[in-house]
Amino acid sequence: MTDLRSVRPVRLAGPRCTLREWADGDLAALHALLTDARVAERTLDETPPSLDDLRAAAPAWRREAEEEPRRHYRLAVVVADRLVGLGTLVVDNPVHRRGEIGYVIHPDHWGQGLGTEAAGLLLRLGFGRVGLHRVEATTRPDHPASWRVLEKVGMRREGISRDHLLVRGRWWDSVRYAILATDPPARPGSLHAGD
Repeated sequence: MTDLRSVRPVRLAGPRCTLREWADGDLAALHALLTDARVAERTLDETPPSLDDLRAAAPAWRREAEEEPRRHYRLAVVVADRLVGLGTLVVDNPVHRRGEIGYVIHPDHWGQGLGTEAAGLLLRLGFGRVGLHRVEATTRPDHPASWRVLEKVGMRREGISRDHLLVRGRWWDSVRYAILATDPPARPGSLHAGD
């Protein structure tokens, strides 16, 4: 038995962006995000999804959000209520209170701190409202901007998993990061503390 909580709806505001449940009106912006060549080269999809693919997936995403207990949080990263990214929290092991975060920000908004803010908000959700003990994340060894985001929110590098993922016919290594609910905040005012 766990003391994890299902949270719905999610709306978490930071200084520059907000994490909220996605809506049908976000699908066109999500499609633009996922089909941008700079994003597509770093995602796990064999090919970027079409707008029809996203529309077809939407009912399953809604069902996931309503499951009890809720294990999948697919959230819009918005600025002025305009989708600029996607953040995910997956509770991959409720018994051990372990989850994983992921995020993607549209390249037009890179370098503005939105990835760091979104990752911090995802940790706040996971530790504070959901009740996780450990949150993990992975990134590629050739993606130092992503390492910096994870390190800024207090995550610690735990190593490299070699040939961890088979993507578009090539093996990718993964740099693995994690943070515990009991770890000290990365800096004063860090977003990984519970709310």
